[in-house]
Amino acid sequence: MLIPGPVNVPRSVAQNSSVVVNHRSEKFRNVVAELETLMKEAFSSSRVALLTGSGTLAVESMVFSLLSKNERVIVLTYGEFSERLLDSVRKRGASPSVYRKPFGQGFSTDEVKDIIESNKDATAIAFVHNETSTGIAFRKLKEVVKIAKDAGLKVLVDSVSGFAAYEIRVNEWGIDAVATGSQKALASVPGLGLVGLSEDGIKELQEDVPNYLNVKLHLNFQDKRETPFTPAVGVFFATLRAAELLRLEGIERRWRRHESCARYVRKIAQNAGFSLLGDESNFSNTVVAGVPPISPGSMIKELSRRGIEISGGMGELKDKIIRIGTLGMIDDRAVLRLRYALSDILKIDLTEQPPEECKLPESIIQEMDWDN
Repeated sequence: MLIPGPVNVPRSVAQNSSVVVNHRSEKFRNVVAELETLMKEAFSSSRVALLTGSGTLAVESMVFSLLSKNERVIVLTYGEFSERLLDSVRKRGASPSVYRKPFGQGFSTDEVKDIIESNKDATAIAFVHNETSTGIAFRKLKEVVKIAKDAGLKVLVDSVSGFAAYEIRVNEWGIDAVATGSQKALASVPGLGLVGLSEDGIKELQEDVPNYLNVKLHLNFQDKRETPFTPAVGVFFATLRAAELLRLEGIERRWRRHESCARYVRKIAQNAGFSLLGDESNFSNTVVAGVPPISPGSMIKELSRRGIEISGGMGELKDKIIRIGTLGMIDDRAVLRLRYALSDILKIDLTEQPPEECKLPESIIQEMDWDN
């Protein structure tokens, strides 16, 4: 699968997903504690809420738990998932000031600065870090966060498809909350939402929140090494294993691998005649999106015949573009298969070799068999 998630997972992660135990047992309590410890390390955060559900649940839990009704919030939208974030902000009852870019374009740091300066009454800003629908991202996330924090804003980041594929340092950068899901660059199975919080973010947690979206409630139970409701037990075991593999690879090495593999796929796609969305200032590390030299439907069908699954466009880009996922455990072997397939489909000679940083470490490489 070369789609923007879910992703192919390592063998040991898949095996652990089948484990079912008493969720009030000591064995499961240890999993809860160990998983939060590893995820705090990966987020560089003070706490990480562990939520049974998708990345969307993580985003909605973040929005409902850190924003208040009628709070003035700047929302930046530039794709399908940005619009979903905006919808969550509105359903929370907050008062959004909305700034939109056409699908396929992103915001520069100067534009963000101007927007913030034009909204002196705002107390928070919310945006999608990596827009899966368009292959566009905030590549200078640290700078954007600094601009917002210097203006005294709470910063809420939807990084469902960005976390573990870019540098994100919650505490050091002062991000209040970052939401993600297990099935993306973390390379676990679907079913776990995660919200990383700074100390300031923890202080902002609200009480008037539906129980299932209540981050504070989840953290209170995690203090007892438990979850407030029956969790997806197997997903916890799988994600713990995925977090162990992330530590084994090293978070910085994983950031570099994602960027390296994405750059390579962009290069071969451009050489194959694709018209890609984005540029060096805003391209995604996890999704390569654009118009192929044959119809999107034909490209999807021809790659599928060769054992490679990619995605089509979403929303207003439906049937207009294709999207190639470059996240999770994607490595040089996976992108080489894509290169061979594109060469065969388009009858052109693509010879570029993947860079060294696109490879998985030897300690993990046997966990992924891209030949099957």
